[in-house]
Amino acid sequence: MHTYTIAATLSMTRHILPVFSFLVLFQIVSAQDKICRTWYTDGGTSAVQIYASADGKYYGKIVWLRDGIVNGKPLLDAQNPDVTKRSNPWLGMQIITGLTKKTNTEYVSGKIYDPTKGNYYHCKMTVVGENKLELRGYILGIPFLGRTTTWTLKEDPAPATKSAATPSTEVN
Repeated sequence: MHTYTIAATLSMTRHILPVFSFLVLFQIVSAQDKICRTWYTDGGTSAVQIYASADGKYYGKIVWLRDGIVNGKPLLDAQNPDVTKRSNPWLGMQIITGLTKKTNTEYVSGKIYDPTKGNYYHCKMTVVGENKLELRGYILGIPFLGRTTTWTLKEDPAPATKSAATPSTEVN
């Protein structure tokens, strides 16, 4: 009887294990999908692609700019405190680093770079529904000393620009 029980248990395990593995993998992918997308920043002037890295943290880079070309040249990181980086274009720039997943909707302990001012801030991000993120940038490690902006999920190639003559740029 023990032989039958062991064989039955092995057979059942062989069928249940793949199903269980699939469900765990599905949960991991589903959780990543909530944040690992492309988002329009507040005001729709740029789009940031958020992605998970091999280190388990989340990062974001600028992949679209409404006004990414100025006088026929790409917008550069002219305000960067590191003089050697001032010739780097905004497009493709990594502006979010090191976010850690706290819950399915909250990501904390990251940094965000504001290329308009050349400043780095602590940041945290909260998923609000299916198509909104609230990103809070703050100083001195104190969320109370900061500002929250709302980012919207990018569903189309680019938001409407103010004028047809306004150039836009995009990177993949």
